[in-house]
Amino acid sequence: MAASDKELSAQQSRDVAATIREELARRHISRQHLAEQAKISLSTLEKALGGHRPFTLATTGRLEQALGLSLRQAKSGETNGTPVAAPSNGDVAPD
Repeated sequence: MAASDKELSAQQSRDVAATIREELARRHISRQHLAEQAKISLSTLEKALGGHRPFTLATTGRLEQALGLSLRQAKSGETNGTPVAAPSNGDVAPD
């Protein structure tokens, strides 16, 4: 299995799914729209959100890019469970 295809743990997948569902509701966007933005199939997104398959690192990375959020928590717990905006294109986070 390639490094980009490694699966997140069951707990990480549940956490990522919960964050994605919250963001979809908060932003009023559809799963279809997110799948298109992340360039993944709707089926893949639906299965992962439903807990029928774990998220892979590749899929998670695409979703993070599409949402502009870090979906994976730092191992040190620095984010205390709150999604952190991922700087894109070298941008610096606002104060």
